Amino acid sequence: MKTILLTNDDGFFSSGITALKERLGRSWRVVVVAPDRERSAISMALTLHHPLRVKEIAADVYAVDGTTADCVNIALQKVLPARPDFVVSGMNLGENLAEDIFFSGTVGGAFSGMLYGIPALAISLIAGPPGDAACRPNWDLDAAAQIGERVLERLLPVADASMVYNLNIPFPNNDRIMVTSLGQKRYTPDIIERQDPRGNRYYWIGTGIPTYGGEEGSDIWAVRNGFISLGVIHYGMNAAAEITRLKKIFDSK
Repeated sequence: MKTILLTNDDGFFSSGITALKERLGRSWRVVVVAPDRERSAISMALTLHHPLRVKEIAADVYAVDGTTADCVNIALQKVLPARPDFVVSGMNLGENLAEDIFFSGTVGGAFSGMLYGIPALAISLIAGPPGDAACRPNWDLDAAAQIGERVLERLLPVADASMVYNLNIPFPNNDRIMVTSLGQKRYTPDIIERQDPRGNRYYWIGTGIPTYGGEEGSDIWAVRNGFISLGVIHYGMNAAAEITRLKKIFDSK
């Protein structure tokens, strides 16, 4: 039986990871190693200045008092007896599109698996209009977990371990999966300034209202048009044209 390492940035107790574990556990052995609290927007940060503790919550469920990347590293080196066949991070209760990949702990968990040469998939949900008077998010966790299972079934035999796959599931959706490139999502964060009771200034960083853009075939376009977006992210940040241009400048006498 194949083994899936399941992590997230919402915490081991999140309804998203619980639904995904239950669904994926029907076909594979699923081991959860996830933060003991919410760790959103922490990317691939590692804890370096204090020791980490791992608590076994239940069979094959472990909570770590660290980041998502901490969880993946500890899982692969200390918890699992052998390398898993896939690393899955999610399901995140919120989108991870375009530039979100640089901040997201969910995507950071998938990248952490990729750095070990293990195929990795991040899964995020995008809510539709509020489903009731209490303004609770309008998504279907069971349906999303089934979509995640369907995508993983198709990726397992063909996935490239040098890539990160980034699944975003909008609600409602047309149940069709589109393989996508990254669109654009630009933030100008709100910086809230306040004073504490002793008169000292402090600041609180919010997300602000992002602006979206993306041509047909991008993740932004796909989810806006009701598709389930399967993004493919290749970690290659070398700027070949700029390197060539600057070499001509700095190599000149």
